[in-house]
Amino acid sequence: MVLALIPALAAAFAAVATDEAAGGIRFVDTAAAWNIDFRHRHGGQGEYYMIETVGSGVVAFDYDGDGDDDLLFVDSGEPAPHGGKPGRTTLLRNDVGRNGPRFVDATEASGILLDSYGMGAITGDVDGDGDPDVYLTAFGPNRLWLNRGDGAFSPAPGDGGGADPSWSASAAFGDVDLDGDLDLYVTNYVDFSYDNNIVCGQPRSYCHPDAYNSLPDTFYRNVHRPGEPAVFVDATAELGLGDARGAGLGVVITDLDHDRRPDIYVANDMDPNFHFLNRRTDAGPRFEDDALLAGTALSDRGEAEAGMGIAVGDVDGNGFEDLIVTHLDRQTNALYSNRGDGLFLERRFVAGIAEPSMPWVGFGADLADFDLDGDPDLAVANGHVIHNISQQEGFGDEIYKQPNQLLENLGGRFDEVEESGVSAVRVSRGLATADFDLDGDPDLVVSNCNDQAEAYRNESGRRGQTLQIDLLDTEAPNRRAIGAVIELHSATGLQRRELRAGSSYLSQNSLTQTFGVPVPAASEDAGGSDEPPSGTLEIRIHWPGQGGLRLPGLPPGHRVLVVR
Repeated sequence: MVLALIPALAAAFAAVATDEAAGGIRFVDTAAAWNIDFRHRHGGQGEYYMIETVGSGVVAFDYDGDGDDDLLFVDSGEPAPHGGKPGRTTLLRNDVGRNGPRFVDATEASGILLDSYGMGAITGDVDGDGDPDVYLTAFGPNRLWLNRGDGAFSPAPGDGGGADPSWSASAAFGDVDLDGDLDLYVTNYVDFSYDNNIVCGQPRSYCHPDAYNSLPDTFYRNVHRPGEPAVFVDATAELGLGDARGAGLGVVITDLDHDRRPDIYVANDMDPNFHFLNRRTDAGPRFEDDALLAGTALSDRGEAEAGMGIAVGDVDGNGFEDLIVTHLDRQTNALYSNRGDGLFLERRFVAGIAEPSMPWVGFGADLADFDLDGDPDLAVANGHVIHNISQQEGFGDEIYKQPNQLLENLGGRFDEVEESGVSAVRVSRGLATADFDLDGDPDLVVSNCNDQAEAYRNESGRRGQTLQIDLLDTEAPNRRAIGAVIELHSATGLQRRELRAGSSYLSQNSLTQTFGVPVPAASEDAGGSDEPPSGTLEIRIHWPGQGGLRLPGLPPGHRVLVVR
């Protein structure tokens, strides 16, 4: 095991002091200052092809290994009847310096080109060479691009790239069979095609998903061999997933029942959600849908809802990570609170996220500690799917483009931040968080449908110090330790994070884990407590599969790389 500070980066926030008087959560629009100039294009020309209204995603990842997170924005392009010109899925390299980030367009040098109608993306080291690869989802064949380590990517050779031909939405990587490499789950939406473009609405607009049949999702097992290209093999039926059909939009691979085996949760649009538990059998892993018994399939009224995006985090501080699912307007977003015994309680109203979400259509979402007070706050990207919704009875004039939202976590209950600074009103879809400027707190990026992307620098009043953790596992092809759990034990309690490749909506957050370390209420150490003395921290790492590590006595105010 190697433990190292990252000195060039840690200096930026090593001496940050608590500044509770500075105010609450707030952000500053910084897209222009950071040179982030991406516009998503859906190519619509009045036929209202359903694919036009659901994209697109954004990924925060360090593709060049220089320690700061870069950005990948997925473009859609033109529908085939209008020429089918591919969108320009755009890679922006983060050249952070003394004056902050400066993003440089590296798309041409990267070689990444999606020849299908783009939707979302995820990243992970699928071939074990130490560099993050990119998987792009689309209406049409999905594509896997392998990172060559020199700033360029190459398409996966042959049929091993998971080229699902369906209308795919979100995807997630995870080592579900615990063999050391990353497997792949892809959500598929509905069976729309250009030939069955149904006329919906009066006046005409985009169709409700119920106008089309739902599709089965696809699971790919990674059968990569050392020194050879990654190969994904369709194992959907083999793992017990073949009979599940739903209009899948969001997905996350995470340990839902704390047995250290990766499970799968899928947000379905007007179909019951999936809650696939990973069961061990003599023949290997096999999944069973436990959503109804776990309490995560339906709304608080027992109804299927328009599930879009997923955020995961320990909202109430009980040591178990909860699920937030974004929904259509008038349904409200949902919070499934994890009790730790396999059951989840629907607490959207108790936790205060229902009422603020009532007027909006939620898509991307993330739980991150924006004010560094030790609990996760909530960011949600909003935007309607019906372009002329304001013409329908009961809706206002400005309802298609919608404001995004920040909600502060106040002891397990959320309070909407009215003056958050996330001020643009657009048709938002993807959302990702990362510390782009390396100052110790998470920033925001938002991808919008047929519009300019947004970027926001975090200038929240800090209620604590920061500790950032990066993991590197040299003992497995899954080099960034996707699926590992990091626990932070301090005088103020326990924080738990799991590394995930894919969540939110069509998007992925940074793999660098940012913990807020609040100042203890009392300066004296609690006698007989299992927690470390105040002012020091203990990190406990549970590596994917097996193996653990305790790192006591860490001071806050650093970024730490842990290598196995």
